[in-house]
Amino acid sequence: MKLTLCIATMRPREGIVPDTVMSLVQTATQRDDMPVLWHWNTPEHNDGVVGSYNAMYRESTQYPYADSEILAYIHDDVWIREEGWDERVLKEFEDPTVGVVGFGGARHHGSPDLYKIPYKLQQLARFDYYSNVDDAETHGTRFADVCDVAVLDGFSVIVRRELLDRAGGWPNIPGGFHNYDYAICGLAHRFNYRVRCIGIRCHHEGGKTSTTPQYQEWAAREKGMTDQAIHEASHEWFYDEFRDVMPWSCQ
Repeated sequence: MKLTLCIATMRPREGIVPDTVMSLVQTATQRDDMPVLWHWNTPEHNDGVVGSYNAMYRESTQYPYADSEILAYIHDDVWIREEGWDERVLKEFEDPTVGVVGFGGARHHGSPDLYKIPYKLQQLARFDYYSNVDDAETHGTRFADVCDVAVLDGFSVIVRRELLDRAGGWPNIPGGFHNYDYAICGLAHRFNYRVRCIGIRCHHEGGKTSTTPQYQEWAAREKGMTDQAIHEASHEWFYDEFRDVMPWSCQ
């Protein structure tokens, strides 16, 4: 089984490969045989997260990525601190019922009264979150093992290609920036795949794109919306789209 790294970035195309991405490759057991698929965005032409992920999904059908059954969508600001992380990931995918794997996830997604009372965005919150990032206790519970989860955090979303094939690729989410992690896990549940969290020792710097003036300008120019409006629209879309699998809990 083979894994391709999928990295969407705003960094210069001709620049030096960032140390964060080097940490992904250098700590992998398959470091000498791990393709890296890049999608470069610029302030002038930014496909957003979902557009970038779909572009890489389409490109992954070509050489040298076509024989990779697993597509690892990992943010370009993630540091991996654990040798052999890819072996742990691929071991999970040996089980054909596993559709998505990540390094941070919550056991419960959505409040129990979801769809029973009028909609509020807060009803889509995740609960009982596990990870092994440097500041894990800030976000939830530190965890070095592996377990089923309801939803993953988008900093690492590693997907079985077959799931994307069945879903027709990444869905068209309003704004194209938020809730792709919710969506891919919702699709996994819909198609009867398991979602797994592995406590890989790592760190996500996080929040550096959505808080920049360049992102705010892009949202206003390309989407005609503020980031807050995009955030709200994507949650309303998810609420309407995934009634069949929400709320989801792992016992």
